[in-house]
Amino acid sequence: MKGKLSICCVGDLILDEPGPIAPYFDGSRETLLAQDVMIGHVETPHTARSLPSCVDIQAPPSKPEHLEPLAEAGFHVATVAGNHLYDCGPYGVIDTVEKLKELDIQPVGGGANITEAKKPAMIERDGVHIGVMAYNAAGPKLGWAMSQKPGTNYIGVETSYVAARDMPGCPAKVYTFIWPESLKKMAEEIASLKREVDVLAVCFHKGNAGDHPRLDSYEQPLCYAALDAGADMIFAHHHHVLKGIEMYKGKPIYHGLGNFVCVTYAMTAGYNDTPEMVAYLKQRAKEGRGGGHYKVDFYPWSEISRYTIIAKVLVDKNGVVDSGFIPCYIEKSGNVTVRSRENGGQEILDFIVKQTEGADLNTCFRWSEDGSFVHMREKV
Repeated sequence: MKGKLSICCVGDLILDEPGPIAPYFDGSRETLLAQDVMIGHVETPHTARSLPSCVDIQAPPSKPEHLEPLAEAGFHVATVAGNHLYDCGPYGVIDTVEKLKELDIQPVGGGANITEAKKPAMIERDGVHIGVMAYNAAGPKLGWAMSQKPGTNYIGVETSYVAARDMPGCPAKVYTFIWPESLKKMAEEIASLKREVDVLAVCFHKGNAGDHPRLDSYEQPLCYAALDAGADMIFAHHHHVLKGIEMYKGKPIYHGLGNFVCVTYAMTAGYNDTPEMVAYLKQRAKEGRGGGHYKVDFYPWSEISRYTIIAKVLVDKNGVVDSGFIPCYIEKSGNVTVRSRENGGQEILDFIVKQTEGADLNTCFRWSEDGSFVHMREKV
């Protein structure tokens, strides 16, 4: 690894628990600070001027100052192209990106208009020029940025439901596909930026939540198109649980980085009693996913979602040299701790293998000699 640059990324960051946020990075801060480029996904709007503007379950506004520990933990880039950025309206978008800029963290994938939302992050390290782009491929359309409207950079995705058998009442198969014009535009933007940088990371908010390994039918074609256009690596999130990892033409695709620091009361009964949330919690209870009674109120996801990673790609001016991940675990306290092979990391690797094989992906893994890092390569 000597002489190479590390580009790292973690999954969802939800920082709206009323207490101090900084301690939740205590177990991973040293590792995060050691990276050359550190990227994370800010999932919720951070504003004191909420103007609810959502079509589903609103992410409540988080305090702008809750973003400050990201700077203390060494983050250089924050992607904001997600399905919740517009939940607090235009103020939520603008206040979030402006606070990140104030902290010297480059926001990517959202802004006051589509031009700003498409602006990439640009970083130079030891003569290597690195670009970061972010796209929201998980909706909703209400949150998309336009020429005169704040919101996210986006990829248009549609869903089709087809009866499994040609008989009334049969279950439907679900197909998802990307708008051709949207895919073409994305490829052009990636190719254009790649001409300006040595290494390009593209981040997607995509897919659906769930502990299963399955990927929606549009997820792989989207990632392949980005890599074919010039991207060197793909980091993805939105699933709130780790998904499989794929190697494509020697380049890594982290299909779902799961949660990282995610502390919120937004999905806990008694804290958010909007009709939409009450209905959602009832549905979760019906499906056996909990109805608001979790082991800790501020972490409303499955126990398996506590497995997480720091995705790590080593690069030089010519592109990817090595790739893998650092296993981590979200403790009951919400603190994210780094795990080694001898300290719980094997259990996290086993889950990654399960998710990867379950999605029929082509990656195999091995521990580094010291047991602190998992290397990846394509199966032959």
